[in-house]
Amino acid sequence: MFAHVRFCREFCVFQDYFYLYGSKPRAMFFTDSTYRKIILYLIIAASSIFTILAVLGTAEYKESEHKLQQNLSSVFEQSIHEQVRLNMEGEFVVMHSPMNSSIKKGTFRTQRVITEDTIITKEVEVSGDMGLDLFRDSQTYLFLRKRIQPQELQQIFDSELEENKLMCSSVVLIRHNQRTQTSGDTTNLSSYYRMPIVKGGVFDEIDYEGFVYYSPFVVFKLMSKRLLIILLFIEILMLGVTAYLFIEKRKIKPDKIVKRGKYYYLGKTIFDTRKCELIGQKGEIVAVTKQPSEMLLMFLQSDEHVVRKNALKKILWPDNQYTADQNLMSAINKLRNYLKEMDCTFNLVTKKGDEYYELKHMQDDIDEKMVND
Repeated sequence: MFAHVRFCREFCVFQDYFYLYGSKPRAMFFTDSTYRKIILYLIIAASSIFTILAVLGTAEYKESEHKLQQNLSSVFEQSIHEQVRLNMEGEFVVMHSPMNSSIKKGTFRTQRVITEDTIITKEVEVSGDMGLDLFRDSQTYLFLRKRIQPQELQQIFDSELEENKLMCSSVVLIRHNQRTQTSGDTTNLSSYYRMPIVKGGVFDEIDYEGFVYYSPFVVFKLMSKRLLIILLFIEILMLGVTAYLFIEKRKIKPDKIVKRGKYYYLGKTIFDTRKCELIGQKGEIVAVTKQPSEMLLMFLQSDEHVVRKNALKKILWPDNQYTADQNLMSAINKLRNYLKEMDCTFNLVTKKGDEYYELKHMQDDIDEKMVND
């Protein structure tokens, strides 16, 4: 074992991804264990953001739906007023206002409605608003004259909805003295919003009710989406990075040698050609001395990762031919020990009588015997 081994920080490989201004970008590399940890952290972060996105999205949807329903009720009441206004055009109205100052808002007074064949007299609450009293009188008058029809109110309501850019379908119901009239069949609406009942008439004897169907898209258009879009963008970005790292991790295989910039993956062991270092699966680092590192680089750059013995001696010891054989064996053994120390799945093999060494994936005891030759 060598004394050069040291443990790097968990994500020390990040430092080789960044580069100084004016220099060329370096390839990003990670050990297999670091890939797993980063992917796990990204999945946890993406899951958290998805949860936040779901919670915020649901809350925003419900708030927007509540605002939509309030808006629908307001538009419905406007439609009721518009129907009364249209039907009262050309009608002559006489209204008697009592001068008794003791009659104040909130008190009750006797109200009489006279029709062709009957007189209706009831106690009603004083509103204090002459316009409101006139409107209620008009409602009762029009209804008794059969001039308040749910189909007409629905047309006005739908027109108001369209004007407010609310793409909804509606059905209107008008109820008076246990008699109910509708503008359509509510069973045709798979799910609908049932608006609060609106009272009308002098004696509050008329009930207006609206049923509105709207799609989730209508609510979605009303939602405030800025924060949701930012979170969704981050979520997609994280998932994209996770997918990219997962694909890159799958390229790291125990029986493959892969080059990435200045780095070589020998299975799951990394060789840094700049620093002449081997990096193990768990991030441990061992510094490789000069000749073994130059020899390893020759194997990595050669075809089929095979180098002849004479080529190694000529390149590494051109001026020491007499001691070249001894130096070659010493360097080969050192390199083998470095690779074994890092639990690398590759090592140098040869057979007796062969004139070359091969950097080969170690599979069984036969390969181990070739290492020892």
